Amino acid sequence: MFVPLKAYMQHTAVALLGGALLFASNPARAQGPAGSRRVQADLLLQQARALMDSGQVAAACAKFEASETLENRLDTLLHLADCYERAGRTASAWHAFLEAEAVARNHQDREHEQAAAQRVAALEPKLTRLVFLVPMTSRVPGLSVRLGENTIPPQSWGAPIPVDAGVQRVSASAEGYDSWSTDIDASRGEGQQFRVTVPTLSPSASGRPARARARGNGYRTAGVVTGSVGLAGLGAGAVLSAMSHNASEPKSCANGAAQCTPSSANQNALSNAATVSYALGGTLLATGVTLFVLAPGPDGKQQNALRVAARYASSGGRLQLEGAW
Repeated sequence: MFVPLKAYMQHTAVALLGGALLFASNPARAQGPAGSRRVQADLLLQQARALMDSGQVAAACAKFEASETLENRLDTLLHLADCYERAGRTASAWHAFLEAEAVARNHQDREHEQAAAQRVAALEPKLTRLVFLVPMTSRVPGLSVRLGENTIPPQSWGAPIPVDAGVQRVSASAEGYDSWSTDIDASRGEGQQFRVTVPTLSPSASGRPARARARGNGYRTAGVVTGSVGLAGLGAGAVLSAMSHNASEPKSCANGAAQCTPSSANQNALSNAATVSYALGGTLLATGVTLFVLAPGPDGKQQNALRVAARYASSGGRLQLEGAW
């Protein structure tokens, strides 16, 4: 079918215009993920500048932050650092200018590197700092010290840490212990330094059963080991006692007459060794039984009362136990 030239050109123009609009309406398709992020970062940067010009500093800083998150650029960092300084967030400005200085140095941009370094030097005397003091008595296993939402690594304990002016929440926590926190008012002026001593955390109620079980298991293990050694000592005493009685019996001489007498020194040595073995074995066995019975329960409390006494007499050894369960 024949189409007039004028109508053909009109249809073509409409098709091209529709394609262009469709293409422009989908920047991710037009430019890819990286291009889309760049476009969004530029848009946020323009909005942040407009907010700064209108005096809305806090809102501008939020836009600068969002732009810098999408794309880390030197100009965005410099704007963000300047915005922080205008908002009175001295420590945040100092950190941002430090980062900008490093980025400029990496790009061999001497002009911006020197400008950022000058801003860093000008801000340093104004910084408010916190020093975390963590005594050895406070360093329980798994201790975590935090400034706001940020964890302070152990290597930074005792070192001055720049913070923005205002109320700062500091806290400490560890598994099995009650957490601790306090607020530090760091708004009393520039250049202040605050020392924060982290106290010794108290064991938490939820952590006590596990520690009590571990303590009870330790008691019982020590009781079993000690009692086993005691039983071995009693066994050795019985053997030595039998040898002593055997040595005291008359021996037959070569002619078959019961005329030979045993050595009294050998008999006494065996008897003394048996006495010592009975005494030590009985004491260790009694100690082992005591440790096992008195092991703390799950609540950490001693459940039983026990008194064990070991005695040895010429007629034999005796263990005496008294207790309440």
